[in-house]
Amino acid sequence: MRLLRFIALLGGGMLPLSSAAAFDHSKLDALLKAHVSGGKVDYEAVRAKEPELDAYLASVGAAPATQATGFYINAYNAIVLDALVDSGAALPAKVTDLPGFFDKTRYRVAGKEVTLNELEGMVRTSTKDARVHFAFNCGARSCPALRTSAWPEDAAALDSALAAATTSFFNGSGLKIDDSKKELQVTRLMEWYADDFKANTGTVEAYLTRSVTDTTKAAALKAAIASGYKVTFQFYNWEPNRK
Repeated sequence: MRLLRFIALLGGGMLPLSSAAAFDHSKLDALLKAHVSGGKVDYEAVRAKEPELDAYLASVGAAPATQATGFYINAYNAIVLDALVDSGAALPAKVTDLPGFFDKTRYRVAGKEVTLNELEGMVRTSTKDARVHFAFNCGARSCPALRTSAWPEDAAALDSALAAATTSFFNGSGLKIDDSKKELQVTRLMEWYADDFKANTGTVEAYLTRSVTDTTKAAALKAAIASGYKVTFQFYNWEPNRK
């Protein structure tokens, strides 16, 4: 049963991003540790524990208005998990097949009713840190991998975790260097949210240079940029990230 879905449109300003006391994410943390591996989710197992997920989301909805960035990232990812397991006996062929998944269905988060797009946008606007794109998981195969634990609320720990998630993504599938086509093939997130990435470093190429830490790939990237390789955007696979 969905406890936190709201269809009615409600007003409200930007949610604050600070917290005097850390929120208890232990229920979500336990679910992630038990049922997520390699970025893939055992949705059947999560469905069997949906009451625990609903209890966590109920506490998210009732939480005080002032929360840390990590709280909102965890809320987003938990809502996506719940929406998918609540979508029926069989998962949708694509996450985007769920009506209003990103932009119409509203959920209670820290006392406000927000869509997933609004929740993501609030964090993007408040942090002005493009690395948050590698923390949000929309349930699709092309999304940056879902963590096997809850995101931390402590600022220093969150900074370290975001750095690790970003480098892991670009050291892996988030960047493909195609020498035959002379292309830097990057995640389509860098097209959809180009302003976020360019605001941090000026260009997509500069962001990639800062983010790739694998020695071999970093050298190949440097050579490709020097040779004028074109930035292109990968196909985005919206199929659910099921095991």
